[in-house]
Amino acid sequence: MRIKRELSLKKYLFKNKFLLGAAVVLSVASAAMNVALAFILKELIDIGVQGTFGELIDLVLLVLAFLGLFLIVGVLQYLFKNKYVQRSMIGYKDAISRKIIDKNLVDFRKRNTGSYISIMNNDAKIIETDYVSGNLILITQIAMFVMGLASIFYLNVQVAVVAILLSLLPVAASLALNGKVAFRQKKVSEKNEAFTMSIKDVFNGFTVIKSFGVEREVAQTVSEVNTELETRKKKYNDITALIGVLTETSGFIVVVGTFTFGTWLAIQGKITVGEVVAYIQLLNYLLGPIVIMAEYLNKRKAGAALIANIDEMLLAEEAEAPGRGKSEFEREIAFRDVGFSFDGERRVLDGLNVRLEKNKSYAVVGLSGSGKSTLLNLLMGYYENYDGAIQIDGTELRDIDPSDLYKLISVIQQEVFMFDAPIEDNILLYKTYPPEKLEQAIRMSGLDEFIARKSTKFHCGENGSFLSGGEKQRVSIARALIKETPILLLDEATSSLDNETAASIEKAILELQGITRVIVTHKLNKTALSMYDEIIMMKNGTVVEQGSFDELLERKGFFYSLYTITF
Repeated sequence: MRIKRELSLKKYLFKNKFLLGAAVVLSVASAAMNVALAFILKELIDIGVQGTFGELIDLVLLVLAFLGLFLIVGVLQYLFKNKYVQRSMIGYKDAISRKIIDKNLVDFRKRNTGSYISIMNNDAKIIETDYVSGNLILITQIAMFVMGLASIFYLNVQVAVVAILLSLLPVAASLALNGKVAFRQKKVSEKNEAFTMSIKDVFNGFTVIKSFGVEREVAQTVSEVNTELETRKKKYNDITALIGVLTETSGFIVVVGTFTFGTWLAIQGKITVGEVVAYIQLLNYLLGPIVIMAEYLNKRKAGAALIANIDEMLLAEEAEAPGRGKSEFEREIAFRDVGFSFDGERRVLDGLNVRLEKNKSYAVVGLSGSGKSTLLNLLMGYYENYDGAIQIDGTELRDIDPSDLYKLISVIQQEVFMFDAPIEDNILLYKTYPPEKLEQAIRMSGLDEFIARKSTKFHCGENGSFLSGGEKQRVSIARALIKETPILLLDEATSSLDNETAASIEKAILELQGITRVIVTHKLNKTALSMYDEIIMMKNGTVVEQGSFDELLERKGFFYSLYTITF
């Protein structure tokens, strides 16, 4: 059963309560000091009309003190705001990365990796600016609007009523286009994802692009995706710009209308000239917040849509229960009538039946396309949509908690991924092992000579670009051996090594005690194959023969024919 849960950005917004509280208090204080400026201007004008020089000096001293406090509050506001945003985004992005890393392989492979990169790069940046920072901007603007409106009411109720009525115009303009902003922001996010995936494909396939001379064709494809992205961004910018123009036009009406009404009252002697100037300044604290709030409310809604999209992508198909725990391998692995197809049409495995007993060694052989690697991939839990049953000690593989499964099984594959890190970290995979275990893994994988020359601190480069294929293969073997799982799988693991080194490593692995070894190989070497407890001969996705090297030769079946042709 599957359930939907929320990643909940709110958890990280309210986690740093002190920073949030300080940022909010300072934002409100900053808004209050801005509004207070209108009253300072009022007093300054009124003193100029009918005041004394002494009153002017007192006001100037007050203004200087006010400016000093204003500077301190402003600096503290941005310091606390930036720290709060930093802490919130660290928590949120860490949570996203953990959710991605914690996904099982089946769920992870449902999307292109470019989707996850786009979330971390593009969507997270939009959420930071439009949602997290935007919340604090909205608080400041709301406080400024409320205080500005209260101040106008304090000075003159009639002017306040006129200002409120006229201020409804920019609000209406914003609300009318509110839904379109979120929709177009979502489309921008989708195109950002597509563009990120296309660029990632170019970088990953750069060697293929150059070797086949398809630079222009690939560049054209990227250009088309880029054009779609920029077109969507233009449409988003168009709608936000339109909202800005409508809001500014409505704001002009608010300023002119309110100022005209205030001037009419001044002519009648009902208010002072200083109050008229104060109204002009206070109108900025009505109109400015309205413009900014209209913009950020739309952006906040669009940011909320991105957050919901991230939740849906990462958590919509999260398993309700992690599966049954299994900490030990006790008896056997059994494939019972297993069938599997990648595309739903061609069967890669068809009616496969095989038993793998504990602590025995098995060589899986067969022609290319016979299903050898697929057998290992299914055993590692890479795919769940197979027919039949795969059981470990009688427990169905799909029912086992994936984290427990990976504690039981290690795999050494032909294609080796390397972190851009020292060779020691690539072997240990950032875990801690006793030095003697590391030395043993290095020796058994044939890396000792390389380490003696370069040391364990040698940096491997991006995906092992500073290592040869054989050296990367040895690192892969070392990282599997140091893990010491009871089941060890090898998929053409020694194919990049010379025959002598490959034979030496294979011999060392086969001599390991207390480990079940399943090794896919295309090398039909008599010396090596004679060391295995059993050889599994595969053809057309099923097991056609199984037995020791001598037994299979005596039967003179399919293995005998393949071995004879090879030599």
